[in-house]
Amino acid sequence: MGLACGIVGLPNSGKTTVYGALTGTDPADRQPHPFSTIEPKKAAVDVPDPRLQRIAEFIPTKKIVPAQMLVVDIPGLVAGASQGEGMGNTFLGSIKESEILLHVVRCFSNENVPGSSDPAEDTEIIELELLETDLGTVTRNLERVAKKARVGDKDALAQQAVFEKAKAVLEQHRPLRTAEFSERDKALLKPLFLLSIKPVLFIANVGDDDAHGTGDKVAQLRDYASRTNASVIHLCGDLEAELVRMDADERAVFMEELQFTESGLSRLIHSAFDLLGLQTYFTAGEPEVRAWTIRKGDTAPVGAGVIHTDFEKKFIRAEVYSYEDLVALGSESAIKQAGKLRLEGKSYELRDGDICHFLIGN
Repeated sequence: MGLACGIVGLPNSGKTTVYGALTGTDPADRQPHPFSTIEPKKAAVDVPDPRLQRIAEFIPTKKIVPAQMLVVDIPGLVAGASQGEGMGNTFLGSIKESEILLHVVRCFSNENVPGSSDPAEDTEIIELELLETDLGTVTRNLERVAKKARVGDKDALAQQAVFEKAKAVLEQHRPLRTAEFSERDKALLKPLFLLSIKPVLFIANVGDDDAHGTGDKVAQLRDYASRTNASVIHLCGDLEAELVRMDADERAVFMEELQFTESGLSRLIHSAFDLLGLQTYFTAGEPEVRAWTIRKGDTAPVGAGVIHTDFEKKFIRAEVYSYEDLVALGSESAIKQAGKLRLEGKSYELRDGDICHFLIGN
């Protein structure tokens, strides 16, 4: 399972810098201008997890394969984009299948960078464009199901009810994520690929004078997020871009000077995982040590199905032990001798840090 994240933000909010830092790319043109991203960009990003290297210390392997997430960067939106202003909302389609929106908000002051630096105002501009886009989508689909609903089609009546509820929320200028929808409602809304129902992680892009995110602008953004059912992390896009260009030793020294225990990009990725209720299990052997992404509560057959879809149906059992036990005991043989290797069946819910060997039938 790959985590797909769509990056949105106003022009010159720093979102392209954040994308560049995440993907290890350096935009050819870092000068501020109205539309820093001309077309959607996509890249797969490794999920930082120091446990992988540690596992390989105990289980010699040819290859280490981290989990990945897909990041999509679209052009900076402007007020009226949903009505065709600026570059319009054409590129919003590029993030419709994203599981989470990473909304970069400018929380720094720089007279050489055009645009506002009012976090609440900037955030609301983007939110309004997402709302207006969703309102258009919901309205069109209401019209589509109306005819069938009038003649009593049960599926159409159910769609009509939830679409009307969503439309009412949007007409109040509220993101759909702030409303209560049942799992059945969400299933009916899913084919519409609505944007404002997606979880949002606001990225407060701070200046290097507020690298720890304690300033007023970040506080304003946190207040807005608390009122709209969203989450916030802070990072300094320029500093993160510098960090990814350093070698490991230089990076460690620089982070110590900044009193960083973890890079902003690592916090961003882990925050996105937490917001979506994701976790990681591992497979380990001589060919490779690999991280796999699953949802909290997924059973062992579901986890096996992430490796290959057939494995879910053909699952028989799993041999499971924990990362902590491997570190404590030093080898799989020691884990077996200590009685820490467990045989788990189809009802077992995988845990973060489990190391698994799956037995699959024909």
